[in-house]
Amino acid sequence: MRRTSVRRRRQWTEFFTANRRLFPFVGLYLAGVIAGVAVYVTAGSHITDDWGALLRVSGLSGGLKNGLGALGSACFSSLLWLAALFLLGMWPCGAPFVLLSSLMQGVGLGLTEAYYYSMGWRGVAAVAAVILPSSLLSAAVLTMAAVESLRLSAGLSRQLLSLRQLPDPGPAQSSEQSAFRLYCLRYLIFAAAALGVGLLEVLLRTLLAGLLP
Repeated sequence: MRRTSVRRRRQWTEFFTANRRLFPFVGLYLAGVIAGVAVYVTAGSHITDDWGALLRVSGLSGGLKNGLGALGSACFSSLLWLAALFLLGMWPCGAPFVLLSSLMQGVGLGLTEAYYYSMGWRGVAAVAAVILPSSLLSAAVLTMAAVESLRLSAGLSRQLLSLRQLPDPGPAQSSEQSAFRLYCLRYLIFAAAALGVGLLEVLLRTLLAGLLP
């Protein structure tokens, strides 16, 4: 019994150590969700009515043209965030802004949830069946991308400081080049995953169009 508890404790320790960079992003994302809900609740009705046009997710029906347009709109925000995180990762001072991105994404989800919750049970059903699945998957992709950006940005900062002290910066530059190639490869994978999440959102909006107010 004692061996099992020690093994479990060791496994949890290894898990938290290996994923220590994820937790600040998750915490900031949840804080953003809470802040988004609070902003919507405290805003006046004349403001929330205007926000409805931006936050509403409509059901899909029609042919291929409507589906392609919906896919483009579903993927646009995720790909835009990925592009911003990619560039921030190449900036030695980009780490604070990378952390801020998770907070802003959470605010967007919080505003959307609050808007639908104000509609009653149909809004709650729409959030649970359509909005949350795609939003959480998109958040997972963007969080992994943000971790990579934070790692590269911090590495560039350390590299700039160490280059001033190294008599021959050649080996360090070679290591950074290989890290950048891996960084680009991972971002291609993240972009493909964002497209997959967009396809899922279009599918949910088509199959569950009746749930969307």
